[in-house]
Amino acid sequence: MIKGNKTKIRPLRKEDFPNIFRWVNDPGIMQFWYGRDKQRSMEWIKKHFTPAIEGKTDWTYWVIETNNKPIGYMCNTVEKDDDGEFIGKVEIDILIGEKEMQEKGYGPNALKAMINYAFKTQKAERVFLVPRLTNSRAIHVYQKVGFKKEGTLRHYEKFEGRWVDNLMMSVLKDEYKK
Repeated sequence: MIKGNKTKIRPLRKEDFPNIFRWVNDPGIMQFWYGRDKQRSMEWIKKHFTPAIEGKTDWTYWVIETNNKPIGYMCNTVEKDDDGEFIGKVEIDILIGEKEMQEKGYGPNALKAMINYAFKTQKAERVFLVPRLTNSRAIHVYQKVGFKKEGTLRHYEKFEGRWVDNLMMSVLKDEYKK
């Protein structure tokens, strides 16, 4: 378990699937997460997240809680070289799914806790994320917790039927202020 001032972050469990299903199918979240053209079924949720819970993928999924109530989830992965050795880079992503918990500081709090975990426990040198350029609210939060813009990744992914640009953002171990 990872603890922030306002949040605790624990590994995702199968019992969390109904919340994940509800969050990723919320139109307000879909416009930034998977896309409004990608309604997710419970079967998709199970197929996508179960291998990670069972340790069969490089991604780890976490549930963000406050007062023992799930409010969102995060994921992270450590990058490895061709020999399977960790190379010091950790990618993260975050979603606050409960609307009444958005814009109350839980996202930045959970991000700070995960960044600390990446640097202290996972021994990362660099933590990064890749938001879409159109997600200005998320980019603002990422900058607030210490991420710096590195550059635009042109036509990085297909989203809602068209190619979109994303932004590479990172924070380095020696520049991060806890």
